[in-house]
Amino acid sequence: MSALFTGALGLLLLATGVLVPPGTGLAGAAALGVLLFLARLLAVHGFPGTASAALAAACAVEALAPALLLAGRLPGLEPLARPVETLVGSAGPAAVPVLACAAAALALLARAFALLTRASAHTP
Repeated sequence: MSALFTGALGLLLLATGVLVPPGTGLAGAAALGVLLFLARLLAVHGFPGTASAALAAACAVEALAPALLLAGRLPGLEPLARPVETLVGSAGPAAVPVLACAAAALALLARAFALLTRASAHTP
């Protein structure tokens, strides 16, 4: 089911890629779409805590990146900003949301595979 959704989402993003200018970061939209789908899938099947924890983790990572950049401007704390600066410098500004959402989606996929393959996960 996840592969089918990911394929459909990929096709839709490719179709919209014709209309939007290049370099707008469709990978972030794909990662966010898969993350939200897996969170919804787990919540519907009775695991809302797992879904909300993954969404909160993705939000925390995205909020932490600018906080680290701001903290890196303080004297003596320059090393805090280096990982975010390196990531943005090498992959562009869309790399932080892509990384946050993709990591949370991958963790949710592993958890969904473990939880939803049980026979008791699909009781009425």
